[in-house]
Amino acid sequence: MKVIGIVNKLIFLINSIFLIGLLLSYAAQFLSPIYFWPISFLGLLFPILFIINFVFLLYWSTQMKKQLWANLIILLIGIQYVDRFIGTKSIEENSEKNVKVLSYNVRLFNNYNWIKNIKSDSIYNYLKNEKADIVCLQEFIDLTHEKNKFNYKQKIYNYGSKNGHLAILSNYNIIKYENVIKIGESNIENTCIFADIAIEEDTIRLYNIHLASNWFDNEDYLFINRSSKVPIKKGVFAIINKMKKSYKERASQIKIIEQNMKESPYPIIICGDFNDTPLSYTYKKIKSNLIDSFTISGSGIGDSYVKIPMLRIDYIMHDSKFKSYNYKKQKKVFSDHYAISCEIDILKK
Repeated sequence: MKVIGIVNKLIFLINSIFLIGLLLSYAAQFLSPIYFWPISFLGLLFPILFIINFVFLLYWSTQMKKQLWANLIILLIGIQYVDRFIGTKSIEENSEKNVKVLSYNVRLFNNYNWIKNIKSDSIYNYLKNEKADIVCLQEFIDLTHEKNKFNYKQKIYNYGSKNGHLAILSNYNIIKYENVIKIGESNIENTCIFADIAIEEDTIRLYNIHLASNWFDNEDYLFINRSSKVPIKKGVFAIINKMKKSYKERASQIKIIEQNMKESPYPIIICGDFNDTPLSYTYKKIKSNLIDSFTISGSGIGDSYVKIPMLRIDYIMHDSKFKSYNYKKQKKVFSDHYAISCEIDILKK
């Protein structure tokens, strides 16, 4: 019995470390990486920390030990964030009045053949078949005027970054568009644009966002998936240094975007690749009082990045005056991201 007691004390010590980590992951969304970047990593690890502490809860429950209460209380605090990662609502509504919005990081249409046997036409055909009313593309590239294949009433292309552009395609009239973050205002060449779109009697401001990337290379991904012979210390520090830089860069970009959003005269819809998770400073500042469409009508795991399981970094958000339905994630792999879409009730009934 004495041995069991010692083992339980050791297990609870380990458990306590993970509990503290989980609590700090909740705090990651409130603290800017500019002032304290390490906490951002804990926000990234939230799903793993939550699962680990749930396993500890099961362990203490089987023994009816008082240690279960610490796990139960801290897990209950965090359960409010679970629907940002796993959708359970799957709300559907078939209405011709709903506006279908689609967001997709197309990774330069696989121009460098990162994914074997996937041609640019695969993405074009997918987008054509989806028949979305408004499409936001990140890492867009004009491949010998391939943009003419898009049969949309209005098309906005943001050029300037050698690493890809932003595009907004709309079946509705675009009455104004601007760069929110211009090349040169950001150290990393990602941008944000908006378009004011007239939809019958209403006007919305649509943002297409691509925030600072982590710029992982193939060696980094091999290390993450434990398929690399790179020493652990070297691999970890390489990844941390890149993420530290991008966390701080995104926090700087958010300040510009947030100010522009506050000045918008119209209800807002935001699409894009945030390169950050739902428990991050980036997510909280951009979402503000908006609605995350995945939490309203998403179903299943919300991961949107192909190479890392459970990683959700692509979003469609909208003004709280609108309702959204039929959130979907494309299953086929044409890029290193999955396309996401939903239908938004914008029009006045």
